[in-house]
Amino acid sequence: MTDTPAQLDYLQKELYSILNRSIFDFIHEGSVDGIWYWDLTKKNNMWISPRFWMILGYSPKDRSHHFGEFKSVIFDEDLATAMTKLQKHLQDSNYPFNQIIRYQHKTGHPIYMRTRAMAIRNKNGTPLRILALSNNITTTINLQDKNKELQDRIEYLQKALLQEATHDELTGIYNRRGLEESYKYLIEVAKRDGLHLSVALFHIESSNETYGQEQHNRIIKAFASIIAHNTRRIDVIGRFNDNEFMLLLPNTNQENSTMVVERIKNHIHYEAIDELSDLEVFVGIATKSLNLSDNTQATYDILNLYVDEALHLAKKRDSPDIIHYQQYLLRF
Repeated sequence: MTDTPAQLDYLQKELYSILNRSIFDFIHEGSVDGIWYWDLTKKNNMWISPRFWMILGYSPKDRSHHFGEFKSVIFDEDLATAMTKLQKHLQDSNYPFNQIIRYQHKTGHPIYMRTRAMAIRNKNGTPLRILALSNNITTTINLQDKNKELQDRIEYLQKALLQEATHDELTGIYNRRGLEESYKYLIEVAKRDGLHLSVALFHIESSNETYGQEQHNRIIKAFASIIAHNTRRIDVIGRFNDNEFMLLLPNTNQENSTMVVERIKNHIHYEAIDELSDLEVFVGIATKSLNLSDNTQATYDILNLYVDEALHLAKKRDSPDIIHYQQYLLRF
């Protein structure tokens, strides 16, 4: 048999007997947005303060002081968590109950309340009642969500700006700035591990001078794609200038770097790609074996000087050629 609302006043009166009524009203109205007082000896009986229902959009007159009413507005997941924590608190008074609980407003949106609860026990330590105080923190939670959305948006824009600043818009590979950052990082890695680092600089020209900008863009994109498909994931590709591409080859010596470049050039001719049928490719390569005693900036400058000189020598040939700077020096 369920007690009537009038009979359930005993829980409210009991609270008043524990606290001076004026103190209770001050706490309730001044700092607490909801109170529930649960009779553990009659578990369907729960006195719920009027303010709690008003925050959820209900008239207190339309709600009864029953656990079923409370259960009907709490999110199922949060109810399960709350019951688990309450059970632990009932078993051990030193285990605190402090939980953010979501309730469903009459209009359907969630209301977040931080709830703290304590068991009221008899002289033998047996829990007879649970007193819970709740504060509405919905505004704070919503602000946190908005701040999170704003922070996510800022991070997205920062990544987009970095992508734009370090990548070539047409091909999606690194631009000159992105190359420089990766270049110096790979120098540091080669120094640390005592490895070779090779650099190849490609210059492409089309023998057909009638191509417009649209065809020029297709050539650039097709050539970038060929380099990407003929290199390793650890290699770094970038557009150095309008018609020049740079390829950074970590842990690659003179012989292997030349083989990689030859494979790229051969791919152009063997695949018979329409956009590249009239393309001439000149390549300069430079390689340096590094260790911890090498200066990063000096190595960067020397490799750039060598690879630029090698490309200059390749372009002076009667036909497109590949020149490795160190191998070229050995001829003289």
